[in-house]
Amino acid sequence: MESKTLKKEIFYSTDKIIKNLVKIFTYLIIFLGFILVGINIIQILMRGFYTKSLLWILEASEFLGIWIVFFGASIMFLRDSEVKVTAIVNIFPDKIRKRIEFFINILGIIFAIYLIYGNINYQKYVSIIKPDFLPFSFRIHIFPIFILGASMIYNCLFNLLMHENKKNSGSWQE
Repeated sequence: MESKTLKKEIFYSTDKIIKNLVKIFTYLIIFLGFILVGINIIQILMRGFYTKSLLWILEASEFLGIWIVFFGASIMFLRDSEVKVTAIVNIFPDKIRKRIEFFINILGIIFAIYLIYGNINYQKYVSIIKPDFLPFSFRIHIFPIFILGASMIYNCLFNLLMHENKKNSGSWQE
């Protein structure tokens, strides 16, 4: 009985931190979206009126898009609102469904660890490369993948440890 209350206390205490992270990531996505639109408007105006274009805007747009997508995915995992294929899983009896969900969460943790580990190795090799036309480091777009990996690990651990308290709505809180 104590382990259940300890698990609840841990997740309730981290809930405030998670809500604040979600707010920060949401505002960051909005800010990055404005920057993305702004630099692309500048690029369109430069091409249209001055027949010149800045080389780094294409790369910056790509990196901003990557950041927006990975921060959005992180928010999805932190809110426990990722898309789940319940139509297939709900066909099985409750006992088998729980085992399938357990297996999926274990695979999610393994994938998240692989994401983080793979990007650490990737950064070792990319740190050598610095194209001249980029006004920022080439490896800057890797940072959101670490956040996504940590969000996936949190979500999968949450689903594994708090499964008995979750309703079909996707939230373990009442």
